[in-house]
Amino acid sequence: MRQRKYISSGGLAFSEKEDMRKLAKQAAKGWHLQDFAFMGYRLVRGEPKQVQYMIDYRSLDEAEEQEYLEMFEHAGWTRVCSSYGMYIFEASTDVPPIYTDVDTKQDKLRRATSFIPKMALVTTILTIITYLINNIIDNRVAAIICFVLFIIAICSIAMTVSFSFRMLKLMRKGED
Repeated sequence: MRQRKYISSGGLAFSEKEDMRKLAKQAAKGWHLQDFAFMGYRLVRGEPKQVQYMIDYRSLDEAEEQEYLEMFEHAGWTRVCSSYGMYIFEASTDVPPIYTDVDTKQDKLRRATSFIPKMALVTTILTIITYLINNIIDNRVAAIICFVLFIIAICSIAMTVSFSFRMLKLMRKGED
């Protein structure tokens, strides 16, 4: 029987809650989150258990990270994995969530989106520049670069819009 498997992510900008619920359902079946993977997660087989997962976004240096992790551990949450400022924590189902009020949820969304609008702007500008260059020199490499930048720009813009709608929903209804 296999000991590892991959599950896809719906995209944290679009389906953060759904991803965390999916990971919890997998844990109940005996598949536990091990790490982030390209566009998803790596799971390992273990004993089934009832847990909840939560993701947080922070850019920390080593000294700050240790204090940050201790704060979560004190609240009953254990880091499972982290990558590029994204931390996924696990806790038993009786441990209260970390983010319960509108202010802390807004703060979390702000941290999550801090670089995405900048990336959308930069990739859009670079796409336009490479498109213009490609029209002048008609080069296959420039066309490929333009296409890749276009895809990244579209994804960045979609993520920015998604996070903006989540922020508006949070401000209006108090829920994300």
